[in-house]
Amino acid sequence: PVVVVMGAVAGSGGYYVATPGSWIIARPSTLTGSIGVLTGKIVTGAMWQKLLFNRETIAFGDRVTLYSDERPFSDEERSLVRGDVERIYRAFVDIVARSRKMTPDEVDPIAQGKVWTGRQALERKLVDELGGLDAGISKARTLAGLKDDAPMREVRGPKRMVPPLAGAAAAAGWFGYMLEGLTLLNQAPALAVMEYLPGDLT
Repeated sequence: PVVVVMGAVAGSGGYYVATPGSWIIARPSTLTGSIGVLTGKIVTGAMWQKLLFNRETIAFGDRVTLYSDERPFSDEERSLVRGDVERIYRAFVDIVARSRKMTPDEVDPIAQGKVWTGRQALERKLVDELGGLDAGISKARTLAGLKDDAPMREVRGPKRMVPPLAGAAAAAGWFGYMLEGLTLLNQAPALAVMEYLPGDLT
C-alpha cells in the first residue's frame, strides 16, 4: 500500500503524484487540488535587443520554434497549444477520476485549476482523511496488515538544488539560476503547476 501524507502545499503536480496512493491524508490547512494545466512562454526578444544582444535562429520545420522566446504565438500556434492543454487537462481529470473512483464529469467541476484546503478537499472526496504523518504511518501499518508497534524506517530522497544566495558570484549565480528556470519553462510543452490563480485562468 502507498499512503500519501500531504504537507502545506500539494496542488496540481503535487496532487497528480498523489493519485496512485491507496490512501491520501491532508492537513486541514493543506493547499491542494489545482487540477489543471497552465502553459505559455515568456517572450524576451525585445529585452535582448535592449541589452544589445543579437540572436539569430536557424530552424527547420514548422513547429520547431513554437516555444521560442523571441516572439509571441501566432493565432494558429495559440490554437495548437490550447488543443494540447485541453488534451492534457482531460488526461489529468481521467487519472483523478480513476484514482478517486469518480467519473470525469464528477471531477471536472472540482478541477478547473481550483485550489482547496485539506478540509474542503475531504468534502469533495479528493482526499480520504485529515491528519499528519502519524496518521499516515498508522494507516500504512493497517493497510499492510502490520501490528500497531511495527517498526518503521525513514528513507530520505536526494537533496534538492537550491539557488546560490551568497558569495562573490552570488549575483551572477542567481542570474544564471533564473535563466535556467526560464529555459525550462520555454522547453516544457505544458506545465501543471500550483499557482494562486482563479480557476478560470487555468
